[in-house]
Amino acid sequence: MPTWVPDWTEYGISRQRYRELLAYCRQYPEWKSEAASLLGVGAQNYGERVSGGDVPSTVARQAERREQLMDNIRLVERVAGQVDDGLWYTAIIQNVCMGKPLSCIDPAILPTANRNYYFKARRLFFVQLNEARG
Repeated sequence: MPTWVPDWTEYGISRQRYRELLAYCRQYPEWKSEAASLLGVGAQNYGERVSGGDVPSTVARQAERREQLMDNIRLVERVAGQVDDGLWYTAIIQNVCMGKPLSCIDPAILPTANRNYYFKARRLFFVQLNEARG
């Protein structure tokens, strides 16, 4: 976790909220991995018997979990795609969600070499994510 946290109080984001949003985004690779592993879940459910009522099966619970994960993934990807019409999408996903430093991101995927433009887009990503998450 970085020791330096930007001051975004003028955007309505406190230090704690920024760290919360960053921690939320850093779960992105885990969400993708878990959602992929839940994709192949079969409907073989021999051990659980429903004796009445509305008890969800294991498969139904796993399907609900996968849908929850996909909602999180779609939210992060949607907000990243809205920043400057998606110009910084890959850089934001790699830097914010996967923790890859900007200096290690392939320059071919960056629309410009100007770091100030990237950090402006990154700030806009967090502002929009803050609004989307409520």
